[in-house]
Amino acid sequence: MKHLSWLALFALALVAISQANADPSDAILRCDPATEIRKIDGDSRRAYSASFGQSFRECAISLSPGSHKIEVCYDTEGSAGYLYAYTICKPNREVTIEAQPGRTYRLKLDFHSPWKAWVEDVTESEADLSYDEPPENTKPTGSKKDSETFLILRTTPEHAMLALQKGVIRGKWFDPFMTGLPKLLNFSRKGVPDGYHVFRAYGGDTLAFVAGQMMTGKILEIKQVTSCGDFPVRVYENIPPGKVLYLGHYSIQDAPGGYVGSYRDDDLAEARAYIDAHRPELAGRLEAVPFHTAQTANLCRFSGSDLRTAGQAP
Repeated sequence: MKHLSWLALFALALVAISQANADPSDAILRCDPATEIRKIDGDSRRAYSASFGQSFRECAISLSPGSHKIEVCYDTEGSAGYLYAYTICKPNREVTIEAQPGRTYRLKLDFHSPWKAWVEDVTESEADLSYDEPPENTKPTGSKKDSETFLILRTTPEHAMLALQKGVIRGKWFDPFMTGLPKLLNFSRKGVPDGYHVFRAYGGDTLAFVAGQMMTGKILEIKQVTSCGDFPVRVYENIPPGKVLYLGHYSIQDAPGGYVGSYRDDDLAEARAYIDAHRPELAGRLEAVPFHTAQTANLCRFSGSDLRTAGQAP
């Protein structure tokens, strides 16, 4: 719990209160980042602001079985700390939900003009997700040196410099911590030699790549890369100590408004040969590591730094 911000604690308290007051036969309404629920069935006391980015607060609103009218908007102003291409919706939209007992729904948004809001039944697609506060990972015993694990991440192009961030999975979202980035050991202003990042982390860490930079050799030409929207973030949970782990091959390609990303997992043998030749202290130890996928609560803005899937068009 020591890593949680007051906003995250407040969000968890809201979810806990909502779930505590829920009838077992109620439906649950969840919402995507930037959702602003203004009224439910004309009642403004049930308003909810989800925010986005690291301030995102997932909703878990109880709905009795039957028809409900949701007055919804979006708000992408100031809460995540930088300038935006769009801000507050005009006008509000009204969405009707025919809530069925025990079902889970998600309020979805499309910011393209004219903006849209709708509800999807996610009972089956999100059935395996847990929004409970995850337990803290057990830290390995022994010295800090004993708990070191080296992480190898390959990128194309070679001037893509990616960062790993510690955090946790909550539901469908990867929630990054504000501190504790694993150290990249082979950084340069031109990127990473041959695209092979070498990070030092520690047993028990949960990590994901959520952002980075495209390096050109000139400080003023550095471009940011931030995963957003439905981009599938790979999360490596509770990594073991004393290992050398291959995180896979990340490909980042220029696209309108930012970048399109994809993954490869078929070059472990090639990565082993490279590490054996160039990092003799790690030779003979590289192995694959399992992962889960999640999403960040970052909004795609198509303003130059977005890392998204090919299906997300500006």
